[in-house]
Amino acid sequence: MTLVPYHLEIDGNYYSLSYVHSSKPEAQEDLQSRDEPAVLRLLELDDDVYGVYTLAEAQEEEIEGGDLSDYSADTRDIVDTVISLFGQISDDQETEWYKPLEPTNIADAIEAVTWKQLIPTVGGSLISELIRSHGLPNANHRTSIAFFELYTRTFHTFSDAPQTNHGDDWATWANEYIRESKRILTVRRKAALFSFLQSLGVTGVRRKNDVVIPFETYPPSVDDPWAYYAVKHDHVWEEFATDYLQRAGASELLTQRDDGKRVFASRL
Repeated sequence: MTLVPYHLEIDGNYYSLSYVHSSKPEAQEDLQSRDEPAVLRLLELDDDVYGVYTLAEAQEEEIEGGDLSDYSADTRDIVDTVISLFGQISDDQETEWYKPLEPTNIADAIEAVTWKQLIPTVGGSLISELIRSHGLPNANHRTSIAFFELYTRTFHTFSDAPQTNHGDDWATWANEYIRESKRILTVRRKAALFSFLQSLGVTGVRRKNDVVIPFETYPPSVDDPWAYYAVKHDHVWEEFATDYLQRAGASELLTQRDDGKRVFASRL
């Protein structure tokens, strides 16, 4: 298997692959034109190919798109809850901001969910949509899972809810879903880049923490990868929601229907 590193660790920071050039002068020009920190690496392939890796830097706390007046009161209440959860997690974990907080993205994610389906379907969709909306400055997975846990508690009082994380570390069972989610989202965002790498004989990429994305399993050249991998992502989190409820001893919720967004918002 011919793997290309998707992440490079340099001085404790992770740079991610942003572009690939077959010409070194073009790669150097690209490197010099970027505002963010970037490095150039020769990729070990049959032909000389140069990867430009960039670093997302922490930034000042900022809110973009904070006007939610066009959204329903139910959606606004739910968005406030998501942001509140992020604030708690951010304070506990001393989370750095890598992009602005975008409440409208969160609202769009909530409104993209089809409510009044089975609880695992709605719960999984909530996680998936919130993560994919990328409306938070950081901790998208952690906040989205915490929000799902809150959602399930509006239906059931858990005496032994499964632990999804231990401090900063994910529980082993939950981490499998996190890794799969990140594989899918990476291919979804970088489908064109990965298709080019595949044409050069690359068979996959390796993310940080030794997470491998084989192109045979996650093909970047499918028709409409943006939509294709969104569906894949939904399936991952519906499976997570089902697994969570089974581990919690709440199997009765697997066949119970959600009561709808308005009822959920009122329970908050």
